[in-house]
Amino acid sequence: MRRNVIWTLLVVLAGALPARAQLPAKTPVLIITMDTTRADKLGCYGNADGLTPSLDALAHRCVLFEHCETAIPLTVPSHTTIFSGLDPISHGVRKNLENRIPTTIPLLQEEFQKAGYATGAFVSSFVLMGRWGMDRGFGKYDSSFYDPRRPDDTERTADKTLVAALPWVLSQKGPWYCWIHLYDPHFPYAPPEPYLSRHQAQPYDGEIAYMDACLGEFFQKLQASGILDKTLVVVCSDHGEALGEHGEPTHGVFLYEASTHVVLMIHLPGQTSARRVAEDVGLVDVAPTVRALLGLPKQESDGVPLAPALNGAPQQRGPVYVESLESLNSYGWAPLYAAVENHSKYILAPRPEFYRLDSDPKEISNLLDKESAAARPMRSWLQSRISRQEGKAPSTKLALDKEELRSLQSLGYISGSEGRNAGSYRNPKDMAPILPDIERAEILIQKGEKDQADPGNPLFHYQMGVCCLSSDKAKAESELKKALELRPEFPQACQQILLLWITTGRSEDAVKLGKSALGTMDDYDGMIHALAGFAALKAGHPASEVRAYLDGGVREGVEAPIALKGRALLAIQEGKPDDAIAYLQKLAANSEPSYMANIGKDPRFAPLHEDSRFWTIILTARNAAAQ
Repeated sequence: MRRNVIWTLLVVLAGALPARAQLPAKTPVLIITMDTTRADKLGCYGNADGLTPSLDALAHRCVLFEHCETAIPLTVPSHTTIFSGLDPISHGVRKNLENRIPTTIPLLQEEFQKAGYATGAFVSSFVLMGRWGMDRGFGKYDSSFYDPRRPDDTERTADKTLVAALPWVLSQKGPWYCWIHLYDPHFPYAPPEPYLSRHQAQPYDGEIAYMDACLGEFFQKLQASGILDKTLVVVCSDHGEALGEHGEPTHGVFLYEASTHVVLMIHLPGQTSARRVAEDVGLVDVAPTVRALLGLPKQESDGVPLAPALNGAPQQRGPVYVESLESLNSYGWAPLYAAVENHSKYILAPRPEFYRLDSDPKEISNLLDKESAAARPMRSWLQSRISRQEGKAPSTKLALDKEELRSLQSLGYISGSEGRNAGSYRNPKDMAPILPDIERAEILIQKGEKDQADPGNPLFHYQMGVCCLSSDKAKAESELKKALELRPEFPQACQQILLLWITTGRSEDAVKLGKSALGTMDDYDGMIHALAGFAALKAGHPASEVRAYLDGGVREGVEAPIALKGRALLAIQEGKPDDAIAYLQKLAANSEPSYMANIGKDPRFAPLHEDSRFWTIILTARNAAAQ
């Protein structure tokens, strides 16, 4: 059962809470998001293993929402929902690392900045780097753990992130809004000692326990400074982790509670007692709730303010929307959609599913045949929610992408032109046995166990292509092309083909592919522009065309190393050695030392060999690479 008997006895009557629909102006706001954190790992959510004493203690002075659903079990889209109050189907960010948040989507941090708040963010993973648009509205956006010269360092631990955030919070003299993101429970699970030794059998639990201990120290310092009592605090997880349930090793594909049931606790200034809310809510409700509490202007939202629940009244809302397109985008299987209402879940799939979550929280028994009448309204609502999005203009809400639209049409979920037969879109649940193998695709390839792969799986063909790049370029090209055929809007596969053709003397082909790709897919990090520009340079195209491609690839003032290299070569061609040196200096500050060291051997840079500045750059890189 979701409700823990002990906690029920601890709940204090609503009158002990500060009952208010709106907080005083300029109340500080702290939002903490815990990546990949299952709600059922917290003691305050019923776990008896004692992993989270710090979060459990905080829950004693919070409103705890027993059943909150993520909108999508992926980090970037889920955080976009948290800070916008829009479902992924509305804000359009439905993948990690492939979409920028549209500038038309208002984010909480922008609204607080306009209201005169100091705004700061401290993130712990590369996936939340500002380049994807999450930094909009933050005066300080701390992702300093990432250095492009050390691209394998893609995250930092909770202690380092919290140590970075604390001085900023303590130094604020006026109103402030702070977001702290912690990434520790994300795979691979490698908690530091002594948590690793204590949880050898379940290192994920060790990550949860370590993160909780770090939060405990942080909360103590906020309490000692008097800040915690005065601050609106929101603590939530962006999604959960399957840990093998329903055959899924991590998260992203299925919409079962292991991945979708998340933590949500809200502490009101002055609150000293606990309340538990049983009604179903969603992370999509966070932004409208914060807006309402702080008196910010209303924005278009798919969520609802949770003020009634915070003030002890029944909370009314319709179904909570949940989606996963990972099965379609990565594996070529049918997408999944779900609606959650009255502790029931309907999953729209090739074989739909219906669960009663109170009596079956692990979603073992599909009750669709027995309770079709109860499921029917949820199915109708979900179909209507999806079909409303068809044909929306990008300036308002982003339209369904072409592959998703075709999939839904073929499965009969929405009207439209004829698509594939439903049978060609595999039910993700049927493919669960190979998910662990797919997530270890590189190992399978090395072992030669290729027969376990789904031939319609674009991610497998992409991974196989990448693995073959150094040993069999023809095989690599074939596999990457298969990936792109199966998923025409697959930017990483396109990038790898472009790079392969550039390095094998097929620059003209690369220019043509780049030009075509830029008309069909989102160049989320500017790499397609950068590669097309470099290919155009190698193919002898006009400098104006090369610059147009390279300029199109600039993202938030940042350029890919190959783009900076191309600019340096273009400057050499135009007889501008000072400009070339300047580009190489910028390149050295934003690329691995080995990349720079190899430039010293590139004959195209021979015109700079008489310039001591060139060799200073190269020798510095060689020394760094040798260390």
